[in-house]
Amino acid sequence: MQTLEHRKQIDGLRFFAFLAVFMIHGDVEHFWWGSYGVSLFFVISGFLITRILIASEDRPRGQALKAFYVRRALRIFPAYYLVLGLAAATVGIAHLPAFVLYIMNWGIFFYTWIQPELVDRPWDPVRMYGVHFWSLAVEEQFYLVFPLLFSFLRSRRTRLHWLLVLWAASIAFRFLCAVLLPKSAYGLIPLVCGEYLVAGAVGAVVFADTSPTAERIRAAARQWMFPVGLALVLALFALYEPASPSIDHVLHPPHIQTLLALGFLAMVLGLWQTDNRWVLGFFNFAPFRFLGKISYGLYLIHLFMWPLYDWLCAHYAVLRDVPPLAAQFGLTVLLATAMWHLVEAPILKLKVRFQY
Repeated sequence: MQTLEHRKQIDGLRFFAFLAVFMIHGDVEHFWWGSYGVSLFFVISGFLITRILIASEDRPRGQALKAFYVRRALRIFPAYYLVLGLAAATVGIAHLPAFVLYIMNWGIFFYTWIQPELVDRPWDPVRMYGVHFWSLAVEEQFYLVFPLLFSFLRSRRTRLHWLLVLWAASIAFRFLCAVLLPKSAYGLIPLVCGEYLVAGAVGAVVFADTSPTAERIRAAARQWMFPVGLALVLALFALYEPASPSIDHVLHPPHIQTLLALGFLAMVLGLWQTDNRWVLGFFNFAPFRFLGKISYGLYLIHLFMWPLYDWLCAHYAVLRDVPPLAAQFGLTVLLATAMWHLVEAPILKLKVRFQY
């Protein structure tokens, strides 16, 4: 089995992906682009998960898959079901079984397919409790299906060709939905937003190759990919700013999605390879790394801090003088840190029993 390397600067990038999502939920008018933090999360996940699968390819398929699924369950389920249960018991979660089974993204898709007028209603993620779990459902569906399919492809060239076909199919399906189901929330299903996950997987397969071409790509990543990828993403945000800020681009992804996927992929690959001390110093800043490490918990609970903040303000007048967004961010960090130390970290120690 190959040795897996953890590069801490990716944790810093995770934090900024979360921060973008947090900002759009606080002020969609000025931070409409923040929802693409989820897209960046997808690229990071696709890259890291595929690296894990490649690193464990020398083990028997059954053992490798068992270790993968058990470790993913230990990482994801305890915090997810804890937060979901507390939310259901306090603010209430509509259609709870869909959340329990990680299929609520498909539920939204089918509801808006059957009743297109639902999309025309104002979407308020802050008050639609748990709606942000759609991206966690997408990732869980990816974790369930992708490793099994990937394990049957042993040749790296075959893997790369297969992934490129998947990428092209996702693009084609997005165009098809835009024409045939323009009102449905097709951006929430993995057949469309999975393009970002596949992009990350492509990067991992290329980086694992030992050919001269792959070495040139790694050299390019080290030298220029991060700033070029960041510039591409920022340029796309500037050129394609929506006339009316909303989250419609999440439900109905614009056709710049592929360029965004390439930009985010360049950022991830570039940050993974870079030896630039300024870039590394920034993303390895200890608070950024820690917040990136607990970014799963931050994402899980952040939208529930809006009703908690309202409740606290009703009972403690002193909090009314604190800027709402700052207070909500502080509550998010405080509770996510507590959940990390009391729930996530202790359970993650069990991973040592299931090595890749």
